[in-house]
Amino acid sequence: MTGRRGQSLIELALCAPILMLLALGAAATVRVADARAGLEAATQAAAAAAARAPDPSSAKIAAGQRFSSMTAAYPLHGATLRLSLAGFNRAHAVVATSSGYVDIAWAALVFLPSRVTLESTSAVQIESWRSHRGLP
Repeated sequence: MTGRRGQSLIELALCAPILMLLALGAAATVRVADARAGLEAATQAAAAAAARAPDPSSAKIAAGQRFSSMTAAYPLHGATLRLSLAGFNRAHAVVATSSGYVDIAWAALVFLPSRVTLESTSAVQIESWRSHRGLP
């Protein structure tokens, strides 16, 4: 009977670390996926806010505010937004490019980096039905 108990302890000692690695890897993967979805949503929302603005300076302010408010809800660090307004007229699109990183050092896995850098780009056509005070 003692041989079977010993075998169970050995099996537990071998399987427990593997299960912990799988659990930590899954949690880190979910965190990165959540941050990626948040960064893409925030970039899209920032580009849309800029496309609806009446002029380039308002577009930058609106996009920055929208981007900041949305990225605060996600596990992103160092999130930055870059806007390309391209003359800000009806014939062009607002292009928003963003980047940020996710800290997964807490997972402490050998095969995962301590941080994952994410990037996103979104283009939204400037609304043609609005009057803009931008450049002609």
